[in-house]
Amino acid sequence: MKQHHKVSNILILATFLLLIWATSCQKSGFVTFDDLPVVEAYLVPGEKIQVKISQKAPYEDNTPDYMPDVNTLEIFVIYATREYQLTLRGDGVYIDSSGTIPVITDSTYLLRFVYNGNPVTSSTIIPSKPQSVAQSVTSITMEQFDPDDPPGTSMPDPVEITFSNADDSYYFVTVECMDSVLIPVIKDSIPSNDMFSSQPVTGTEIDIQPMMIRYFGKNRIILYHINPEYSIFFQQQANTSQNYQEPPTNIENGLGIFTGINADTLFLDVIQE
Repeated sequence: MKQHHKVSNILILATFLLLIWATSCQKSGFVTFDDLPVVEAYLVPGEKIQVKISQKAPYEDNTPDYMPDVNTLEIFVIYATREYQLTLRGDGVYIDSSGTIPVITDSTYLLRFVYNGNPVTSSTIIPSKPQSVAQSVTSITMEQFDPDDPPGTSMPDPVEITFSNADDSYYFVTVECMDSVLIPVIKDSIPSNDMFSSQPVTGTEIDIQPMMIRYFGKNRIILYHINPEYSIFFQQQANTSQNYQEPPTNIENGLGIFTGINADTLFLDVIQE
């Protein structure tokens, strides 16, 4: 399976994070606007490195007199003591256009640039690809669930995704239907998000409940191995009461995330009875 599907899923998951970072402020009252860049970068083996830079949104009358242009920055990634400058693609997105920066498991990467006169830095490693990955079944059969007329039969057992995890690192899965015509598992439903995502775990098993699957048909399951800096953002999503306070970040003199990710892909046929 091509890696860009994994990157697309990650970007979908990260949308709410970007909103948290971009609007981070206290719930009420005037505060001095702290002009910090918002960084969003996910380094995946086999993919060109891409870094998106955006800006916090000013509140009311606290807009600064000057905010740097995110399209005029010099963005550098350092790997194995060599420094690479990324190329502007537009809208604050900088990429390794030539694909010369190798993204390799267990390697360390550094990010650096200057924003509004301040050095902005971060670092991450690329986690290993998930190992010993297995699923309990490759297909399940169930009725379409009608909230007004629940089916009399029981639901299938959860789909178990297992993997090795000797160092108790973080894993999560996403489930997304690949069919062009989408038939919802819940009758007449229009899911706000077409993709199901589990919470990160540090164990060796993730159970996918059938009712968590959005659509019948051929579904792609992606198991992600992530770093601790990424897992904390899922906790931020769960604790919405903190969304207006200082969000978590691994960016020095900035907000957002610069992190490595690795993944493996499985498939599940969800058959309508």
